[in-house]
Amino acid sequence: MRIGTSISTKKLDQACVEEYKIPLIVMMENAVLSAVKHLDTDLYDKYVIVSGVGNNGGDGLGIARQLKAKNKEVKVFLIGNMEKITQCSKTNLQILQAMKVEYEVICNNEDDNIKLENLKNNIKNSDIVIDCIFGTGLEREIKGIFKEVIKIINENKNLVYSIDVPSGINATNGEILGICIKADKTISFEFYKRGFLKYETKKYIGEVIVEHIGIPENILNKYDDKEYITTMNFVKNNIKIRNKFSFKSDFGKVTIFAGTTGFTGAAYLSSESAVKCGSGLVTVICDKEIQPILSCKLSEAMTANYNEKERIDKLIKSSNVIGFGCGMGDTKATLDMLHYLINNANCHLVIDAGGLNVLKNDTSILKKYKNKIVITPHLGEMSRLTGESISYIQENKIDVAKSFAKENNIIVLLKGYETVITDGYITYINPTGNSSMANGGMGDCLLGIITSFIGQGIDVFEAVVCAAFIHGYIGDELSKQLYTVNATDIIKKIPSTMKKFNIEINL
Repeated sequence: MRIGTSISTKKLDQACVEEYKIPLIVMMENAVLSAVKHLDTDLYDKYVIVSGVGNNGGDGLGIARQLKAKNKEVKVFLIGNMEKITQCSKTNLQILQAMKVEYEVICNNEDDNIKLENLKNNIKNSDIVIDCIFGTGLEREIKGIFKEVIKIINENKNLVYSIDVPSGINATNGEILGICIKADKTISFEFYKRGFLKYETKKYIGEVIVEHIGIPENILNKYDDKEYITTMNFVKNNIKIRNKFSFKSDFGKVTIFAGTTGFTGAAYLSSESAVKCGSGLVTVICDKEIQPILSCKLSEAMTANYNEKERIDKLIKSSNVIGFGCGMGDTKATLDMLHYLINNANCHLVIDAGGLNVLKNDTSILKKYKNKIVITPHLGEMSRLTGESISYIQENKIDVAKSFAKENNIIVLLKGYETVITDGYITYINPTGNSSMANGGMGDCLLGIITSFIGQGIDVFEAVVCAAFIHGYIGDELSKQLYTVNATDIIKKIPSTMKKFNIEINL
């Protein structure tokens, strides 16, 4: 699913009209028909359409016509200066006039108070309000009559469905422009709007549906910002297929540096996740003091300790992937070990937790590694790596992650609600996961899944995207029955989830 901005949308419209000679009124009608499918006409009969005078308002007028054709009770209110109505909107209004559909114009006139009261009463009496006041091009603060109308809608609506974007959101950056419609459903076209990813917008957008409106694929590709939301089909198309001819050597050798005294759990969770994901061989390297504990807990994985230099050398040269940092301290020993790996390992490297914290004063070593590096910071760790505040990163997480990934030629998985995965050029937003998973050990579990997928030979970037999706998907499934979902709960469900995905691939 593509993510786009107001600029992307404008370029698409221009390309369709100028390059493909598709009349704007045709695309508007496609949008109207796509939107009507989601207006729950089998459940509701009374609709109020509130339209502006721009092309988003034209969508609303077209929707009014389609609803009227379905014998629904439709009330139409046009907000704004009618001298500024766009040509496509004017065409749809003329059709409504020919159909004898009544409408009211509200535009800073002396009788607007009466009309606003009428709007309020109609909204209270309606099943659904359709918001088509402003579209993706809105960038200025909402004032005057528009502010009054939005306030009335929010205070009196039963349900409100917004078309393309809730009026009041900047589609590109998610800024709330003074006031905003609080939609129960947003029916967006072609793109999931980038602004919807901002935390502040969640209380305004409701359920988001993205519909296609017939724009040719090559135009979509041409103006693609290379930002996407991960889908289940993406994961099914990229995870490794297991068949009757497979051997354990086909599923990779994983080595995980994890665990110190008092942090046995991190080592166990990361390595057990890799085992359950189907890695051929998993070895965890840990403190000598905790090695006996891990050897007892890990039936299918091998163990070594940080003092076994010769064995470590053999492992890092034969591994397909190395995970580093879970349960390791912010110490010189951790930093020295990371330097050693970067100078000597021959495979891809996934860094988390303690491995990230030791980089806070110098990230330059990331650029020296000859294979791919993946880092998996949470907001606090990203703050230490970049020097930016947590609040700034939270509000600009895509741009911060992309910038850091591009600068260091690495893959960044920035954890949190709607986790960001990016190599600086292509970005995926993970839609799975929930607050039931907000507890210790989840990051360790995720590192194990990532390293396992990379070790199995999945493209590194795609492996990270798939791992984040499956990790959160399991959490979502478990949270339907469980108040709190722990990392051990996730690990138990990995094999059955992978089997489910694998079966569907082979069907």
